[in-house]
Amino acid sequence: MIAKEYCKRKYVEYKESHQGTPKKDDFFKFAKIPERQLVSLYGRDAYTKLQEECGDEANKLNLERTPKETIMRQYGDLALELEKLPNSSDWLHHRLRPSISGLGKAPHFIKWSEFPSKFQEWVKEENITGYDKVLGYTNESAIGLKTKTERQDAEFERVLRDIRLWSPGRRRNSEGEYKIELWAHLKSLGYRMDEEFGESNVDLLVNKKHAIETKKDPQLSDYDRLFGQLARHLQHQRNVIALIFDAPSEDKFFNFVSLVDKYLNKEESFVEVIKK
Repeated sequence: MIAKEYCKRKYVEYKESHQGTPKKDDFFKFAKIPERQLVSLYGRDAYTKLQEECGDEANKLNLERTPKETIMRQYGDLALELEKLPNSSDWLHHRLRPSISGLGKAPHFIKWSEFPSKFQEWVKEENITGYDKVLGYTNESAIGLKTKTERQDAEFERVLRDIRLWSPGRRRNSEGEYKIELWAHLKSLGYRMDEEFGESNVDLLVNKKHAIETKKDPQLSDYDRLFGQLARHLQHQRNVIALIFDAPSEDKFFNFVSLVDKYLNKEESFVEVIKK
């Protein structure tokens, strides 16, 4: 029967030979003992108890929800550090929690685009001090958002609305199938549709001036390629829509949206990113 002393000795040996704390699976592989034997020695949460006996903190996920105040102060402090409102890539770079996708889920329900207004509400409701500069940034952001909205003409707004209201009939196996279904839908609404059209070879062109580029299940390299395609389309079209189907990663999606907003959206041109 393996004793606790043996387990602790193997744990220490791993740390000395690998210059780091072992994860559970790595420890069992290194010590060459089955997990059930450790459980027989320590009972429930056996590996956690072993780590604690060896003077380490357990490698257990902290499932506690991040408090709202912590989230808001992280946002405000980051804005003060950057001297501007942070984008989602700043949040990711500083390894702040929750993740971008986690922010949008219960109990937070914070879309990244709504963070400035949510922050303003929190400061006002809780009488928080020390963030006057950040409130100035949020006011500037609100003015910029209004200007951006006014810049979009009525027809482009109608195209955006019709695409947002549309849902694919079912999950498709390929990007091409989604594109065909969208083409038919917009055609049925009276739009003039062209496919793989123009000098930049846009996926779909609505009424000869509103470009749509589609991507299904994009990985990081696909987002990089899409960014380049959008930049080319903007050389020929004032407004471009990037339509993302079946995005596998919320964080990568929001990071892409942030990059588009930062580098491609200008006074004379605009890209709208929509996820389906």
